[in-house]
Amino acid sequence: MASKEECDRYAQELNRRFDEFTRWATANWPDKRFPLMDADFQEARREIAHIAGPRLADVESMEGNTAPGLPVDAPQFVPVSPAPWP
Repeated sequence: MASKEECDRYAQELNRRFDEFTRWATANWPDKRFPLMDADFQEARREIAHIAGPRLADVESMEGNTAPGLPVDAPQFVPVSPAPWP
């Protein structure tokens, strides 16, 4: 399981690479009449923030669990079938 430091390093590297990509994409955009702007990458930034934020935090807290969102001391099997009618 990844440690908090590993997750932090991953998030920093992911953001660094995305920033590098956006700089490259903006500088090399072929249609200079309609240049790329930071706003063109806003949705992607939100997705990356989700990956490097709450989703990565879920990975950190899942030690021993296989289902995201369950507490560490949750039972291995959680019954999901409804009870039969009386």
